[in-house]
Amino acid sequence: MTKNTLLIMIFSINTCLSFSQYTWTDGEIILKNGEIIVGEIKIPMVSKDLVHFNGKSKVRVKNKLNGDRTVFDENQVELIKFKYSESEIAYYKYIPVSKKKKEIFCIVTTGPVTLYGRAVGMTSSNPGIISFHSLNEFYAQRLGEEIATPLKTARPSKSLRKRAIEYFNDCPAIVYKLKSNKPSTDEIIAIVEEYNQCAK
Repeated sequence: MTKNTLLIMIFSINTCLSFSQYTWTDGEIILKNGEIIVGEIKIPMVSKDLVHFNGKSKVRVKNKLNGDRTVFDENQVELIKFKYSESEIAYYKYIPVSKKKKEIFCIVTTGPVTLYGRAVGMTSSNPGIISFHSLNEFYAQRLGEEIATPLKTARPSKSLRKRAIEYFNDCPAIVYKLKSNKPSTDEIIAIVEEYNQCAK
């Protein structure tokens, strides 16, 4: 696979972070050895509850003809492609979130900085009621950076604005905008794309 294969812009956060990839969805896996595996694909949703046990994220593929299932991990997978329709396609890959850990994220937009996103599961409880919901997380990674940087997480220690100001501090125009206005989740793509123009 060439580097150009990864230079993909995903046009919709809603498509990219759809719940469908956490159930069996048509797609294909491109392995690091160049082999392409086609079938129904499912990836695990990460839990961000106070108590959770998340093992190594693995990709599962089901043969549509006989139902046989195969599991692949970060050492084998180069790129994951989910095909929701002829016009809606999302690409996922393993990215490093620490020196020892890689997790699966959607490629949202690419350039000098690539933006990655994913949905994470959360549970909340009230008297007699336990509910499940999801939150979106976003990480950024410059070309040459070994580890992706969180911009927005399910359990934030810093706000999106503070993290973005720190990460994009070499582009004064973006820093000025971020200090003047509190960015929303929907504006994350625009921030990264503007930075990528600034960085060229």
